Amino acid sequence: MSGRAGRRGQDMIGNVFFYDIPLPKVERLLKSNVPQLKGQFPLTVSLILRLMLLAAKAEDKADARAKALSVLKHSLMSFRKERYAEILKIYFIFSLQFLVKESYLDQEGNPIGFAGLVTHLFYHEPSNFVLVSFLVKGLFHKLCQPIKGSTLFSEDVLEKLVLILANLFGRKYLPACSMKYKSTFCQSKVFLEDLPEDFAEAVNEYNTKVEENFAHFLLTTAKLADMEQEYRLPLSKTDFTSKNCHGSELASYLMDTTKSVSAISPFACLSGVADNDLFHGEIVNKAVFRSLGINVTNCPLLYLNKYDNQGRRRPLNAYALDFYKHGSLIALTTDNWLNEGDAYYALKDFSLLIKSIGTSLSELCDDPNDNVLLAFQQLGEAYEEKLKSIT
Repeated sequence: MSGRAGRRGQDMIGNVFFYDIPLPKVERLLKSNVPQLKGQFPLTVSLILRLMLLAAKAEDKADARAKALSVLKHSLMSFRKERYAEILKIYFIFSLQFLVKESYLDQEGNPIGFAGLVTHLFYHEPSNFVLVSFLVKGLFHKLCQPIKGSTLFSEDVLEKLVLILANLFGRKYLPACSMKYKSTFCQSKVFLEDLPEDFAEAVNEYNTKVEENFAHFLLTTAKLADMEQEYRLPLSKTDFTSKNCHGSELASYLMDTTKSVSAISPFACLSGVADNDLFHGEIVNKAVFRSLGINVTNCPLLYLNKYDNQGRRRPLNAYALDFYKHGSLIALTTDNWLNEGDAYYALKDFSLLIKSIGTSLSELCDDPNDNVLLAFQQLGEAYEEKLKSIT
């Protein structure tokens, strides 16, 4: 066993206790090299919005700002690595630009609009941002029309609402090969239907805006890339810029190909990728410099389709919508291939999500009889009742 208090820079010594370990192995452990720790990219757009919310709403402003700066400045990724510290600074600026453009922050950096709703759902990024884009475009108001002469909504409206939320927040993928079992299910449809056309168009519009912002971020950070590392193969570490390298002809071609670009990985350039292609999110993950520690997961994009390594589309599990329709946990285990315990907790999380959205909307909406607010409240109560019936 080993450990220390964990206060970086303060507890410099830790104690190690070896119990029932042969002496030769203890000697090997003592003489072995210390593994190099490497931190993951620590920031997300939602996290930065939460930090801005903390700094703006806290009673002790100075203390809140100090805590926010501590998170931004002292990540393990940038520990003793100035280049990564600069990358994080630029990412912070990119995130602020996105948040201001999308009206989550004003020009002074104060949270406005749907900032509270987004931060409540921070663990669902980027679906939290997409949900707000639907609200801003009025798509939910178009969908949530009550039964004539009442404030209640039909089952058709509520099922469509669950379908949309499941596409955003209930994203459990099934293997592509599972599609061939389509005719063998008893109660569940199993495979989630696509988003309605107008909602899918809104997702594509949202992605286009985010891709453009992220491409500018990559163009800015490209100057911080370690080009010596970029011109080496990741496994063999072969350096193609060396004149003595067996691949000197490839090296010459590689150098000529990359002269006209500034933010593309040298090996992505071999496929004819140029800087302008960064504005198409499908190739961002392949084109970014490896040494930057950045990939497409750092960009809040929501891709509606996912494919396996054979190019086959992987369907989404319709467990959230199936349960709303039949209310059977057993059906989810027999048809939807879910473990009973996992299914229950996934449904519970989905139910709490609906209630959380309804609560946030009630705080934001001046009209207590707003149709979208009433629809989410009715759906939250209905889903909760179905969940209670199986416990």
